[in-house]
Amino acid sequence: MSESDSGTPLAKSFADWICETDEVPADVRAAAKLAILDALGVAIAARRVTDDRLLSVVTDGFVEVPPTESTVIGRPWRTSPARSAFVNAFLAHVLDFDDSSGDLAGHPTAVVLPAALAVAQRHGATGADLLRAHCLGFEVACAIGRRLNPGHYDSGWHPTATLGAFGAAAAAARLTHGDDRDAVARTIGLTTAFAAGLKSSFGTLAKSLQVGRACEAGVLAAQLTGAGATSNLAAFEHRQGFVRVFDRIEANNIDAVLPGRWSLTHPGVIIKQYPCCGSTHSAIEAAYEHGVVDAATVEEVVIELHPRRRVHVDRPWPDGGLAAKFSVQYTVARMLLSGAVALDDFEDARVQEPRLRTLLGKIRVADLEGATDERFEERYGAAVTVRTTEGSRRTFVPVSLGRRPGEMLPADRIIAKFERCTDGILTPDGSAALIEAVLDLENLESAGDLFAICAAAVSAHA
Repeated sequence: MSESDSGTPLAKSFADWICETDEVPADVRAAAKLAILDALGVAIAARRVTDDRLLSVVTDGFVEVPPTESTVIGRPWRTSPARSAFVNAFLAHVLDFDDSSGDLAGHPTAVVLPAALAVAQRHGATGADLLRAHCLGFEVACAIGRRLNPGHYDSGWHPTATLGAFGAAAAAARLTHGDDRDAVARTIGLTTAFAAGLKSSFGTLAKSLQVGRACEAGVLAAQLTGAGATSNLAAFEHRQGFVRVFDRIEANNIDAVLPGRWSLTHPGVIIKQYPCCGSTHSAIEAAYEHGVVDAATVEEVVIELHPRRRVHVDRPWPDGGLAAKFSVQYTVARMLLSGAVALDDFEDARVQEPRLRTLLGKIRVADLEGATDERFEERYGAAVTVRTTEGSRRTFVPVSLGRRPGEMLPADRIIAKFERCTDGILTPDGSAALIEAVLDLENLESAGDLFAICAAAVSAHA
């Protein structure tokens, strides 16, 4: 609803919904738990590529803090809830292997879950409390995205950060303030002062750092509100507020922003199969249909994408692993040469392989002919044509696996991905224990036990 319809500020309407919603449907909880497991696995896998010196800048060296404070995933470090949220969100997003949502046009679990984890641990919440708060935060972020996208995304904002901050705030506020609607509303209002994040950061560490900052902002907003901070409850719809400043549209155009359905199940959570930008995934699978090719016989490769997908992944000459995650040329070339796209394919040295660079020089990207926004397959589909000395063949993939609305990747595939991500970092028994705890989260006596199980599971050789 909008202020012009009811006179109720949007922050207040969000707060009412957050505080009123005690029961989350079973199918929504089931999807959320699988997404949580996936996010934890991806954050643990980030241990292989992150520099502790970078993380210590955020946390002031992980100084000694009371045991009630919050933990960094996969490490024996404690810090404040806000800083824990920052680091864990960064870790969940830095590999670009985390889940996504078509409603948010971004990555909701990476920005919401760390806020819920940090605050739940701080306040001694149960697993059921954590799960509910995460679901509420996920839905708030996606509800805003559903109304403001695609314009918000196409303008250059990074919704995982700009809109995800409100999801983090919703989760943190529910755990911090319970059913205090005024405090929750002030938390949402205050978050409008913190939201930021640009798509120009894609292909650099700034992308995952701004997601960390957004998650931290949500936790700080909840904490500051508890300490007496005030905010404008009409900051969304104000004439100089969030919607008009960020999206240049009238505030009365954002009616029906509140959750009318659960985004966790419709359109659902997209669990990534490849550790790179989701806009490259259909092209990767179209390339897979060609099998492994001999680069010496290739004369030309043409990749066709929807213009909206193309704008941020048409990068013909990536100079390192992070940039390669946003290069459809690189990801298709890698699939054609290797028959797979895996985490170690985004190490800087792999991007500079001579045979890979040779193939990149034979690839061009074009708009998918006739693509519109009317059909899902046209928005997310991709075609790859490989012309060799022996002939030419075009393959088309309408949508990558697990991306269709309501079609979440099967649980066994998500568990298998978690096991791959944590292999060599967690012990086999520890990995199994963490899987069991997450999938039975409602019955976990203390949400903080997730960190304890994870810490105990880390292999001595990791």
